[in-house]
Amino acid sequence: MLILRSLIIGLSLLASAAHALETTHVPPTTLKAYAATLSTVAGNSQWQQLWKRSRDQGVLNPQGEQPRFTVSQDKLPDMARSTLTNASSVSAQNTTQALYRYEFSNPIGQAKGISLKAMCLLVDWRSLPNNTQPDDTSHMGNASLLHTYPCP
Repeated sequence: MLILRSLIIGLSLLASAAHALETTHVPPTTLKAYAATLSTVAGNSQWQQLWKRSRDQGVLNPQGEQPRFTVSQDKLPDMARSTLTNASSVSAQNTTQALYRYEFSNPIGQAKGISLKAMCLLVDWRSLPNNTQPDDTSHMGNASLLHTYPCP
């Protein structure tokens, strides 16, 4: 019983030491720098999860009123990396998430019959400890590429 209690106390201290990054307290320039690093080091599983979640949201479906991509799917991975690397805007979302937006020169999607030129990509940074340097790749493998979609 004493060992279990010690283990629980030790784990709670460890958890409190590794605070999740709260995007609402991070300047947009730093969030952009994190995304640029993530774009170069994200692993296959992170990208696969992004495409699965996005497919589940219907953005790869060629028909419907929902926001959906109209460019060929083989172009989307490079476009997603460009969005992370060159985001024209970033906004904090839901405490640990950030939404990155990049506008392309030609339409890439549509929603309700309206052409859309921008890609939005939502990243969850909860696994990135506070005060992580933007070029520190050691924790980037745990960041979640949540969802991407064409946006206005």
